[in-house]
Amino acid sequence: MEINLAIDKQSKVPYYHQLKQAILNTIDLGGLKPGDMLPGEFALAEHLGISRLVVHRALRELVTDGVLERKRAVGTFVAMPVKREFMVEGSLFSLSEGLAKSELDYSNRILTQEVIPGVGEVLQALKLNEDSQVVHLISLRYIREFPFAMEEMFFPYTRFPAMATHDLNNASTYKTLKKIYDAYPCEAVDRVSADGATRFEASLLDIRINHPVLKLKRVAFDKSGEPVEYALVTFHADRYQIVSRVRKTEN
Repeated sequence: MEINLAIDKQSKVPYYHQLKQAILNTIDLGGLKPGDMLPGEFALAEHLGISRLVVHRALRELVTDGVLERKRAVGTFVAMPVKREFMVEGSLFSLSEGLAKSELDYSNRILTQEVIPGVGEVLQALKLNEDSQVVHLISLRYIREFPFAMEEMFFPYTRFPAMATHDLNNASTYKTLKKIYDAYPCEAVDRVSADGATRFEASLLDIRINHPVLKLKRVAFDKSGEPVEYALVTFHADRYQIVSRVRKTEN
């Protein structure tokens, strides 16, 4: 099947973000429909003039998001629409607050704190314009002296500029948002998936490359429904579990 995908090599937006967005746009416009098969990774890479590893990352993330699905020895297809039902019990906490409630000896160290141009899914999640800037944080979480999670967080810069300079070491980002801006997140949508650690993640979590990790994507919203945070969290799978309680609801 021939589809019209293109990469702007003059843009500062990473190629894999561009490819993801191009595929999403094609699906939205009806150029790709549920059940349609995408060209193979080598064919896409050759057509776009980019690395196959870049194509692989874009497709893998779309599979994780439920947009595409892989069929072994067959190919990659547009996934059928899935009906999602959400049931949430309990309060929404930041990772710091959740650990504090568990009475664990935890800490966090800010590795990156900067203002950068927003790209791709970050802009989409935070509902920002293409030329918007975001505060970018990378935090490494510890229980005692053992690293167990790496957080990459994005906040709208024009709304929360202090997040780029405030000391967030051993601090809750949610409490900081509340204290400075009265913008404590009240609701969030989390997507959890299993993956292998990248080289960067492995170096921080002290594990092997491709060691199993849990990955969580979160978009958090304030009381007015505006997105305040987009976060990507990678958990050391041997040191962290996510447990949910479900119940049958009446039809």
